[in-house]
Amino acid sequence: MPPPPVDDTAEAEHHVGNIVDDAIHLKNRVKTKTKALFHKADVDAPRDDIFEDPAFDPDSAHEKFTHETSKPSRQDIVSGLKDFKYVVAHPRRALRTNVTRSTAAKIGSARHPVQKMNRDEALLNAHQQLAEAASNGTSICDEDIVDACDRLRQVEAQRESLQTAWVLGRHVNRVKVVRPIPRPQNQDFQTNRFEWERYLGRWALYHTRAFTSHYVDHFNSPRFDLEDLARIIERLAITSAPFQSFVVQLRQVYTWEYPRTTLKWLLYFAVLWYTDHVVGAFYLWIIYRTVRSKFQPTSVERVRASVARAVDRETKVQAWGELIQRHGNQDWIEPLLDQLGPTIQLQLGDLTDLMEVLINFHRHERPRKTMASLFFFTCCLIITLFADMAFCVKLVWFIIGCGFFFTYPIATRYPEYRLLLSQWRWMFWDIPTHAELAIMQLQEKAVIRDADLKDFEYEERKSENGHHDPDDAGRDDKTAPADREESHWFKAHHDLYGLGKLVISRSGIGFEGSRDKGPTLFYPFSRVDEILKVDLKSSESTFHNLRILGTRAAEHIRFMFINNPTGDDDDDDAVTALTLLLHPADRERSFNLALAWSGLKWQSLQIERPNKKDRDHLDQAIKKAF
Repeated sequence: MPPPPVDDTAEAEHHVGNIVDDAIHLKNRVKTKTKALFHKADVDAPRDDIFEDPAFDPDSAHEKFTHETSKPSRQDIVSGLKDFKYVVAHPRRALRTNVTRSTAAKIGSARHPVQKMNRDEALLNAHQQLAEAASNGTSICDEDIVDACDRLRQVEAQRESLQTAWVLGRHVNRVKVVRPIPRPQNQDFQTNRFEWERYLGRWALYHTRAFTSHYVDHFNSPRFDLEDLARIIERLAITSAPFQSFVVQLRQVYTWEYPRTTLKWLLYFAVLWYTDHVVGAFYLWIIYRTVRSKFQPTSVERVRASVARAVDRETKVQAWGELIQRHGNQDWIEPLLDQLGPTIQLQLGDLTDLMEVLINFHRHERPRKTMASLFFFTCCLIITLFADMAFCVKLVWFIIGCGFFFTYPIATRYPEYRLLLSQWRWMFWDIPTHAELAIMQLQEKAVIRDADLKDFEYEERKSENGHHDPDDAGRDDKTAPADREESHWFKAHHDLYGLGKLVISRSGIGFEGSRDKGPTLFYPFSRVDEILKVDLKSSESTFHNLRILGTRAAEHIRFMFINNPTGDDDDDDAVTALTLLLHPADRERSFNLALAWSGLKWQSLQIERPNKKDRDHLDQAIKKAF
């Protein structure tokens, strides 16, 4: 029998090779699936507990990573001996230097949990798996594409949950229900004369309360506190990451670091300047970048480049923290901060909020509001294209003059209305900050979970009864007993009623005293006014916490309830406070759970801290802050 042709032999070998590769691939997939079934921490595991989502458990966003210690070298030993000699010779100076260095290191290393290296690697691996699966064309790889897409969605959902948990756990300590502004009464503005200017302002707020209530800041001039300033600086350092990259690129242009690039931008500017379209080009650039971020898909290269830029910015942030700490180590800075601290803290907070608004505008977090802002920029672009440039310049100077002579003086005199009078907020109206977005995402997660539970209960009743009657479902919902209501309780201590349980249910917040020591308190969500994470001295005693709560660490949470739910009475006596001592993790859980289940519109406020006299030394204040 003659031997088969060479082409047939090669084709057969190629076919056998494909079969072997597919078998190996299937074996690896089965092995992976088997591990996933027995691994409790797998991301595909079902989440029956609401606190499995990091968004409802901010304590999981503050993971501590252990690093292996390397063997000390000869140079490290010599350096350690020199440090020991310096400590013996100058103990106070060494202690101050140690506090300064550790604080600066904490400032520089304060990074977002999403920006951790393992989170970035997980996202890069998910994108890489999707790219590798898409590069092949077999039927098995089609299933790999589906698995890679699911994995990518899970990683992105995990990053979003960590973002929500980190913002609420780190930077949101006080929230207040946004209530409509009451109708102004004439007797409230009658003193020696009728204050018509205040009446007109209150009247304007009343008629625009539907979309301006959440921009009225309940500003009571909080004292300057270094902890709040440090957190604002941390927010500024993290939020300004994209702007830092832009500033670095801009500096490279005007320093002629890359002459060809600088000449190109010089040519662009010369053409735009000659045609009087510099401002129009700026609006066009905003529209182009925002629309491109919506329709241009994120590639592996872009994600990898973003991670590389984040690593580069880490060094700059550390240098910034060391610079702040070096100036804070001087004695003359303390009286300067006492005078300028409140203003600096307020302006830095507003600047950070504005940067967060710009980030959320560019990311289309609120698509309708983003489109409204883009419509404004489009109108500005049309005006610059078809109107006289002299008119445009005159219009710009008119806006600057109005801001200088009218809006800015009012915002300075009445800081609670500064956001209403901010021209920057007018351009990005109703686009949320990170805190507002985190609260909305938390409530959306609660609504989605409720919908999933209702579908599950519907299928369960249908499978048990064999049929489903809509009328019966309506009667069940209306006549459901209170004990069937979903709730969570946390071990808590009340100063008056002792040890008990803080209960967060679907309808409100309550406290149940242990045994017969205290009554059962319950407040519906309609009466909730504020929720505060307070810092009291009683929570700093380890022995006190062990005695009353059985844990070393404990922190306070305070719920403020209004006695008149209509909101017509602004008297402070009409508010009831419930202050409890909880474990730190339980405080964060109860805080987020109350925000999610309340269904109310919240406003993130600055915490009002007491004037602590024991924080007069800057080093102690910085150490306490971080």
